[in-house]
Amino acid sequence: MFENLFSERGLSLDRMKVLVEVQAAGSIAQAAPGDPVRQSQYSRQLRELSEFFGCEVAQRRGKVLKLTERGERLAQLAREQLRSLDDFRAECQGETAVFTIGAGDSLIQWLVIPRLSEVLAEFPGTRFATSNLRTNEIVQQLTDGRLDFGIIRKNAMAQGLRSAPLGRVTYVAIVPTALARKGGVELEHAFAELPLATQTTDGQFSMGLRELAETLDVALSPAISCQSFPQTIAAVRTGKFWAIVPSIAVRELPAHSVHCVQDPHLRSLAREAMLAWNPRLTRIRPNATRIATSLSTRLRLQA
Repeated sequence: MFENLFSERGLSLDRMKVLVEVQAAGSIAQAAPGDPVRQSQYSRQLRELSEFFGCEVAQRRGKVLKLTERGERLAQLAREQLRSLDDFRAECQGETAVFTIGAGDSLIQWLVIPRLSEVLAEFPGTRFATSNLRTNEIVQQLTDGRLDFGIIRKNAMAQGLRSAPLGRVTYVAIVPTALARKGGVELEHAFAELPLATQTTDGQFSMGLRELAETLDVALSPAISCQSFPQTIAAVRTGKFWAIVPSIAVRELPAHSVHCVQDPHLRSLAREAMLAWNPRLTRIRPNATRIATSLSTRLRLQA
């Protein structure tokens, strides 16, 4: 059985591990930065894999050695097999299995982490690791098997992935009580008169915010540009800035410390959130199907 795989030398777990590491890093130089000896070893091992399979798994592009299309495909196969073997070894030795969840920083802090204890209670032999990633990174890592589960926008779903709806991420404008006028604050007034702190690294949110400002015919000129919504909340905590943030973030602030502006125009920022995973995951990892079901239930957003 499998005589062709063992009739020649060149195939080994070590070489397949190197292939996976190079694929994850993007190139040999990035997989072994500043270590020419290790880079040379990686290059030799990839060359031996190429000779064994009879196809180039890596090619030099300029000064960088990167995987070819077939190398990428082989790395994906190798990752799945190594993951299965690692899970089997952990099971035999009574160790816990680790599942990774990718999402934006705000959803990790305000949705995933607060709910994971419920999932852990349901699967006591399991651990989770979170990864703060952009939507396109989550989709790519789900596709190639580097990530087990991810929370992404519905309109970012890629062909071949499975998903379950988590509900709508809605947004609210929050104005510190020290900045709010008596009788409340209108969204147009906040844009025109108050210093804004906003998240700028989420492309879809930033685009939606610009469109919202155009609809209201107000200028969009943030006083502070933040890399994440938690940073934006930190700015609001000072009492000097207002912001538009996911509704789930409001509970992070002391009661009565902010005035919430529920303007109908904010509905344009809402997005459908999905728990996504690669169907291959359920074939190669024990309990993956049950964990997907539990996560899709536990991580539901409040209507």
